[in-house]
Amino acid sequence: MGNAWGSMRMSGVVLAAALAVTACGGKTQGTEEAQKAPAESAKPVKLQVLTPGGGNNEWFMDRYGKSIQQKYPHISFEVIENTGQTVQNLVTEKRKIDLIITSFVGYRGQIKPVELTADMSDLIKKHQFDINRLDPAYMDMIRNLDGGKVTALPLYDLSLLLYYNKDIFDKFGVPYPTDNMTWESLYSVATRLTRNEGGVQYRGFVTAPSNLVSVNQLSLGYLDSKGEKAALQTDPWKQFIETMLPLYTMPGYNATKAMISGNAIKEAFFKEKSSAMFVMFNSDAPKPEDGLNWNAVSLPEMKQAPGVGSQPYPVYIAVASTSEHRDEAFLSIAHLLSDEVQTKLMSDFAQISPLKSTEVKAAFGRNVAQWQGKNIAAIRAKKPAAPPAYVGEYNNFGQTAITNAMLSVIVGEKDMNTALRDADEEVNKKIAEAKAMKK
Repeated sequence: MGNAWGSMRMSGVVLAAALAVTACGGKTQGTEEAQKAPAESAKPVKLQVLTPGGGNNEWFMDRYGKSIQQKYPHISFEVIENTGQTVQNLVTEKRKIDLIITSFVGYRGQIKPVELTADMSDLIKKHQFDINRLDPAYMDMIRNLDGGKVTALPLYDLSLLLYYNKDIFDKFGVPYPTDNMTWESLYSVATRLTRNEGGVQYRGFVTAPSNLVSVNQLSLGYLDSKGEKAALQTDPWKQFIETMLPLYTMPGYNATKAMISGNAIKEAFFKEKSSAMFVMFNSDAPKPEDGLNWNAVSLPEMKQAPGVGSQPYPVYIAVASTSEHRDEAFLSIAHLLSDEVQTKLMSDFAQISPLKSTEVKAAFGRNVAQWQGKNIAAIRAKKPAAPPAYVGEYNNFGQTAITNAMLSVIVGEKDMNTALRDADEEVNKKIAEAKAMKK
């Protein structure tokens, strides 16, 4: 949960992992949760917190728990650490879980299938939480996934940016990238930086295709609108891959699957410092100890989608269906979504708030060392792409298949048409198998 990189791997992604008091009257903060705690709230309560993408007690308490306890001192927390236990195992063991924090992909692929979700509409009404304060895109994603129900609320969002190593650009006398570039213009920059110099193989651009696919700018889905059949063998997916392909196949690049789909990508940018540009989520920004002379610009545009960035990639927080302390769990969530706490999370942890408030959003990275002097405006430079219409339980099959198809085209294993046809067939087979197992 600590960063988007881990969350992305977890889903197959996410990366990837918000906090205080309702200020000056609950209504302007969107909730009167502080004023209407349940009668039994004075009793000590320990909430069990599940974070499938990673995270421990120290991480949770530092970001969220301490703030909640300032308002509700009777609530304590225990994080169920990811020590090899699968979510399915926890369900089988009938472990009581109260709060869940996970990326949308983790929620879709790990939480929903084992029925750890529950409609929170009654809690929203009971505690007068103003859901209209939240950006509707995040709510639409959950409602589309859960048949119109509100089973989770967005805690923070992640956005793709183009990071660049200024030293490599300076070394070869190439102007830095800028906001609002197209992928085609980025290619011309990347070619000038892809070279072998002093025994070091430099590459202008090294990025995991999985990042680009999972929150693609064209809002391309993996399945048909009913979620019953693959939808990968299409002209839009072909055009998407064709746009990206030159960045991986330019002269001297010599891509391999290991280089562009595993930890080697991150090492090339952070440690070897041989990659000039790298697309990552905002949570993956280099830290001072990484020793990188870096900055960031907005994600390059697709020609057919000018001004559009990556899709929302929110991390959600939910009251689990197994919770025996639903009120306390929801009050904790409501507190984390107050303006004051969200401002603190934006400023101290560089989390992108799901709130509409421009004042809250303006606090991004204010107190975070790694963002000082950086192009923070790049995060909000693009309009987020709309999520696909279908985001159901078989989505992960499609996401994995199209990523693998793109990889196979990049390294020359398959031509485009064959790769997409094989991907479609693979997804349809897996959907049929999954349905058969339910019978």
